[in-house]
Amino acid sequence: MKLNHFTDFSMRVLMYLNQKKDSPQSSLDDLANAFKISRNHLVKVVQFLAANQLVLTKRGKNGGISISETAKQIPLGDLIHLLEQDDSPIVNCDAKPCIFKSHNCKLKSLFNKAYLLFIESLNESNLADLEFNDWNSIFENNPNAQNNS
Repeated sequence: MKLNHFTDFSMRVLMYLNQKKDSPQSSLDDLANAFKISRNHLVKVVQFLAANQLVLTKRGKNGGISISETAKQIPLGDLIHLLEQDDSPIVNCDAKPCIFKSHNCKLKSLFNKAYLLFIESLNESNLADLEFNDWNSIFENNPNAQNNS
């Protein structure tokens, strides 16, 4: 299964924020620099994450973005399903009318079964299971990223 870019960017943000221990808040600029992702893309990601109570945002001088307890506890499968924002993530027989739909096609049901197993498998883990032991070294070779220990 291929995840969409939105899910990819969202997972990067959540993993990054979850890993930060000493200074739990980050700015959009910090995230954009760390990931080499457009700030505009990250605005959409952070807005979605905040609307779904996965990150906390605070404006102002001492503001920033931090991870929520909800995000730390949600199983990864449920998180991926939420981020994908699609109830038929693999095959949508209605997006472009399919000639096989009325002929008892089994493709969609097989893909849906596989997707549910994928989500179920991911639900055995959460963000803590994705933490890096060598967190600082990730940013040492990236001159544009700040060290975020």
